[in-house]
Amino acid sequence: MVVVVGGVGKVSAALATQFLHDAFKPRCIVAIGLAGELRAEHSRGHVVVASSAVQHDIDARPLTPARGVIPSLGVAEINADAALAEKLLVAAKRAVENPRIVRSGLVLTGDQIVTSKAVRDTIARDFPEGLCVDMETAAVAQVAQQNGLPWGAVRVTSDKADESFDLEEVIDFGVNTAGELFARIIGDAVTDL
Repeated sequence: MVVVVGGVGKVSAALATQFLHDAFKPRCIVAIGLAGELRAEHSRGHVVVASSAVQHDIDARPLTPARGVIPSLGVAEINADAALAEKLLVAAKRAVENPRIVRSGLVLTGDQIVTSKAVRDTIARDFPEGLCVDMETAAVAQVAQQNGLPWGAVRVTSDKADESFDLEEVIDFGVNTAGELFARIIGDAVTDL
């Protein structure tokens, strides 16, 4: 296993993924990190295992038929490797006290930390299947897909993607809570790979 801190944002994630592919020839890649919650009824600490990912902020219309569609691929959603996603889902449910906080679904990626209810709600309206917003997953997915590399992702919600966003609280949660959870999930999933 190789662990890389890829940095924040789509370009950093894409560069790190391509580097991993070229330098280490991995069997798969798993992106982990924090995310903003898209459902007001859910609180911090929910685990989202990506079944697919979309770049919510790409809009190449009129080259493409809709927002989110990547012109070179002709699709918006990039599907995670089904077997890897299932292993991550099982590992995530084993890693938490309450398995109901673990969900599988669409991760929405964009180059912004969402700190506005209006922005969050617009993204959720445009992509109603989305479970959370992050800044890296869809970029990892695109590079992985274009290299024929199976990919998966696990995100833990750290905030409600609204005006209540507090950077110090998010960082504290990431370091003191989410980090240990990621270690348990990945440690469990890796034993099955």
